[in-house]
Amino acid sequence: MNIGVISMRYAKAMLAFALENGEENAIYNMMLQLRHTFQKVKQLPVVLQNPSLSQKERVGLICDAVNASPLFERFARLVVKEEREELLLFIAHAYIMLYRKEKKILAVDFTTAVPADDALSGKITAMLSGDHDSVELNNVVDPSIIGGFILEADSKRLDASVGSQLREIRKQLVKQNRKLV
Repeated sequence: MNIGVISMRYAKAMLAFALENGEENAIYNMMLQLRHTFQKVKQLPVVLQNPSLSQKERVGLICDAVNASPLFERFARLVVKEEREELLLFIAHAYIMLYRKEKKILAVDFTTAVPADDALSGKITAMLSGDHDSVELNNVVDPSIIGGFILEADSKRLDASVGSQLREIRKQLVKQNRKLV
């Protein structure tokens, strides 16, 4: 079974159906919530595959996780009927990616040692908007970078953190000292 192909088919079909019904934004938010729930509740995939649960109970679990609309509930029933529950997280990721591409949204992770203020977030968003209609900026706080920032957008990464610069200096010093010995 090719997980990526199957997940992408479900996600494309869901996006097309959601666009037809004008619910693509609501479904996008539900898919974000579903992804978050899978990350938070590590046992959810195991529970969804429990053979002692009925299809109705599985659909109920999925719908309760996202406060589902009737359209999403219909989707959850299809996924459970076709026994594709193990692909739900992959389908959610694929839908999110397709939705962002459709709506020209750039998802950006902006990692700083302390929370970024609104002014800085606004500047980063304005700087990155370019070819995109909007930018989803996710400020990740990681004190281990010490200072500076790490900016990740699409497949690009700009690491201007103090922590990585210190690691690079340390690596160079170790390399030079090995040559002396």
